[in-house]
Amino acid sequence: MSAEVPSFRQGTGSIRSEVIPNDDERPSGSVLTDLEQRKRLRRRRHGQPPRWVVWLASQSGKSRTFFSTTLPELFVNNREEIFSCLTSATIMAVVTLLMALWVFPVGDSMFLMNLVVTRTERPEEVQLIEVENVSQPESLQSSKLDRNLKQLLSNLDLGEESQQYDSPEDRLVAVDLEPTDAEMEQLFRQGDFGGRSQAGKRAAVKKYGGTADSERAVSLGLEWLKKLQQPDGAWRFRQVGEGAEAGTFRNTEVGATSLALLCFLGAGHTHSNPGPYQSAVEKGLAYIGSQAEVIQGTADLRGRFEGNSGMYVQGLATICISEAHALDPRNRDLLRLTEAGVNFIERAQDPISGGWRYRPRDDTSDTSVVGWQVMAVQSARAGGVRVASDTLRDIREYLRTAQSEKDGSQYAYIPGQGGRKSMTAVGLLCRMYLGWKHDQEGLIRGVEYLSRQGPDRNDIYYNYYAAQVMHHWGGDLWEKWNLPMREHLVRTQIKSGPAAGSWPVTDPHGRTGGQLYQTALSILTLEVYYRHLPLYRRLEETPEAR
Repeated sequence: MSAEVPSFRQGTGSIRSEVIPNDDERPSGSVLTDLEQRKRLRRRRHGQPPRWVVWLASQSGKSRTFFSTTLPELFVNNREEIFSCLTSATIMAVVTLLMALWVFPVGDSMFLMNLVVTRTERPEEVQLIEVENVSQPESLQSSKLDRNLKQLLSNLDLGEESQQYDSPEDRLVAVDLEPTDAEMEQLFRQGDFGGRSQAGKRAAVKKYGGTADSERAVSLGLEWLKKLQQPDGAWRFRQVGEGAEAGTFRNTEVGATSLALLCFLGAGHTHSNPGPYQSAVEKGLAYIGSQAEVIQGTADLRGRFEGNSGMYVQGLATICISEAHALDPRNRDLLRLTEAGVNFIERAQDPISGGWRYRPRDDTSDTSVVGWQVMAVQSARAGGVRVASDTLRDIREYLRTAQSEKDGSQYAYIPGQGGRKSMTAVGLLCRMYLGWKHDQEGLIRGVEYLSRQGPDRNDIYYNYYAAQVMHHWGGDLWEKWNLPMREHLVRTQIKSGPAAGSWPVTDPHGRTGGQLYQTALSILTLEVYYRHLPLYRRLEETPEAR
């Protein structure tokens, strides 16, 4: 038998087997001398690798085992601890860097930029920044309304009002300046509420027929309303101060509060921007939020109401909250309350007629209540809140049944009745917002009908709706309609005494709301120039429409 002895081959690093004959296998009669034995032993020693090579080879095997098996298992078994350590180290490094930059004596505001880039000095260039569409909120969620909505007032700053704005009279000086084409184009780029900024208001007032006198009347009216606000943030129809006619409604505070707030919001005064009415708007919105009853994703905003006012109040309050949200789209509380208010309106819609009346899912509908709900969902849509397509489809179906003329040029209070001019104004405005084009035959004839009727000296409800229809229509018919309406309202406003800034009650249905109702609708009518930008823009006003 032969014994295999591992042997290292120089230059290749391979292991080979060398066969050494046993004594039994030696040729018979052979004698090994001592010299031959020593030579053979020497050759056997020279064929073995050095000890350090053997040690290195064994350590190499251990290393391969550690990196291929042991180390991955270590990371897997302790991955959470390792990730936490790396994260903590990264945060500490960033904090250390920021603290170093904070305390480092830097004289140049571009210090951080100089650390990471090499700048080439170039002549300074003036960049024109165009204002794009109104900022929209983040992705809409139907999350449950939290209780903070009912305590919006808790974190409000009720200190002194901002003094950044001049008096209303000082701001009227620029009204007589004709706006440029660039100013009007920028105005429309800001969306439906673009006219409510200070610059937008000045441009829109002159462009669409307002005057310094009409703006002065608005300012006086807002001052009168501000004096009537109660400590809890609400307005009340029966509390109108000395010299004014109180309404017969003893409750319905949310309705009164919403009417008053719409006047401030319509003039661009919000809860988030410093101004003379910021505190009043904050407290009013907080009051409406405190009265909300939230059930299954819907917000019943009616609060305490009386008579047939329930769904009127819901529509008014939802318009108010929707506009406040559209003017401050980052406010998540207002977003959620707007969504919930719209959800209530949608669920209150009569599934048969497609309209609304005094109570949710009433078995009859009327055009007056429908008008306020349409304005509510339209204001919500303008702020980026989704309204169900089924809701809009059913509204169109109701308007079709409420037409007193086949072409939709006139509308009745109740489907099947004869047309009324006030309901025609409501119906046409709804049609405009729901998609009727400028060349729609029924719309053309309806606008001509309202133009022949002209403004009413007593019916402020009709004037409020008709002014919006004619303003959106524009052109010569609007100019013809606007002049007598504007001059009548400016002339009939009370100018002196404790009720200065208000309007006496003349509306045939205004006794329940009294002087607060009459004044609020009068202010909103005089804000028509900028409260909503015209839906149908003339080509010379919007170059991108060409």
